[in-house]
Amino acid sequence: MKKNIKMAILVAFLGVFVACSSESTPTYSELGSDNYPQKFYVEYVPCTYGANWSPEAFNQDMLPGWQELLVEVDSTIVAAYGLTYEGEKPEDAPGDGFWQLIWNSKADADAGWETWESYEKTADWNESTADILACGTKAETFSFDAYVRRDGNALGAFNLESFSSDYQQCLYNEGQGSSELIAVIDQFEEWIESSDSSIYAPYSYVVLAPDYEDEEVDLFWGNFNQNAELREAGNAYFLKTGTDIQDAFDKVMTCEVPIDYVTGEIPLT
Repeated sequence: MKKNIKMAILVAFLGVFVACSSESTPTYSELGSDNYPQKFYVEYVPCTYGANWSPEAFNQDMLPGWQELLVEVDSTIVAAYGLTYEGEKPEDAPGDGFWQLIWNSKADADAGWETWESYEKTADWNESTADILACGTKAETFSFDAYVRRDGNALGAFNLESFSSDYQQCLYNEGQGSSELIAVIDQFEEWIESSDSSIYAPYSYVVLAPDYEDEEVDLFWGNFNQNAELREAGNAYFLKTGTDIQDAFDKVMTCEVPIDYVTGEIPLT
């Protein structure tokens, strides 16, 4: 992912990432705003395979230590996912994939990183596992305010062990902005409600607003489908029945070609 999304939600780092949260951590359903039922903070940490990378090495030698450290630092991470490229890795990719962290707020993320990076044992863990998977620091992480308009399982329950996600970076066209985008999303929601979702369900999407300065991107749009086949079926159906909505999106913003990922959830403990 460049510091740079069309329509799609964000273990698949070829098989594994995990997170844990304290009992007091609110659930997504308790978050929200006037325009979106869910708002949270999401980060993508670029990671690179080490010489001894394998899903087995990650599961057996790296993951348990990370889980133990999360408990020791009383982490407020809500969830974590792994993203690896579905096709060839882009030439300008910052790594082999991403370790995705989901927090309830930017404040939680900042406090969590400060504790994590100052905790002596995490440095030892990073060094001892770098030959399996080496991931970036807070300074190298891509952070976003994330907005979700509808429940992720509203069009059918996802199998989160492995699903398809795609992200597309966009720039607002001259004179356009968030209010115009929300108006088009309203139209898109009406299309979803009236469409034959059996063709592409389950499906969800997210809007990511960068928490960093970059003249090349105003937002990312992320789409989530169960697999690549359903994604293609959904795209074809939308192009056939939602051309007016696509035209409205194109009036508001200009987007690059989506980048496809294999994504998956890891149990919190």
